[in-house]
Amino acid sequence: METKTPGKQPLTVARYLRQFRGLSMMALADKLKLPYLTIFNLEHGQGANLNSLRRVAEYYRVSLDCLARNDLTAAATQLTCPAIRSNRTKKILREKQQRRDATGDHGERIVIERERKRLAGTPYALAVNGNASEDLSAGFDVLSFTCDGVPIYVEVKTTVLGKDDDFFMSRNELEFAKTCKERSLLYQLHRVYDLDEATGSCSVTVYSVDELMRCFELIPVNYRVRRAAA
Repeated sequence: METKTPGKQPLTVARYLRQFRGLSMMALADKLKLPYLTIFNLEHGQGANLNSLRRVAEYYRVSLDCLARNDLTAAATQLTCPAIRSNRTKKILREKQQRRDATGDHGERIVIERERKRLAGTPYALAVNGNASEDLSAGFDVLSFTCDGVPIYVEVKTTVLGKDDDFFMSRNELEFAKTCKERSLLYQLHRVYDLDEATGSCSVTVYSVDELMRCFELIPVNYRVRRAAA
């Protein structure tokens, strides 16, 4: 628990930097392996020894001078530097997303081929269609069929790791699965895992919509934020 002091405290560079990172004083003290009281005193303008100041400055990537002099303008200017790292981070995230997209596309091709083989000799083999994956509003990836021609709505989730690796579903995908359950439509989750993208070897487990709801924990990870009504 952070110590409360009466009255409004002036915004010191140390407090500004911590708030910029969204940390509590206790969390920062833990990260820097410094006494809580050192962080508290520094944020309340009581200073700290040179070694502690240096560790704080290095952590935030600002100059020791702006911290020691409590130069808020200099600190704010130097905090534009992480934007360069942020752009680099965005590039890395884009590259990761591109790899995930490529992995997902590979998994969908595998499932389409498997479904066509399963339906070989029926009129429905060539009707298996993966174009739904290009429509974000569709809620599924592949339209397949039973041997009697009953539509099966297939969602494909692919990872290069094991069967128990986490995967993500959009809200639309989950809502579509629930709709299929409510309307007694055939829905399957094809879990493609241990994918070797070089050879195409993989394992596939098929889950019904009931198994999806029963065997997996659905954890919300995003929030839609909307301005409240006046």
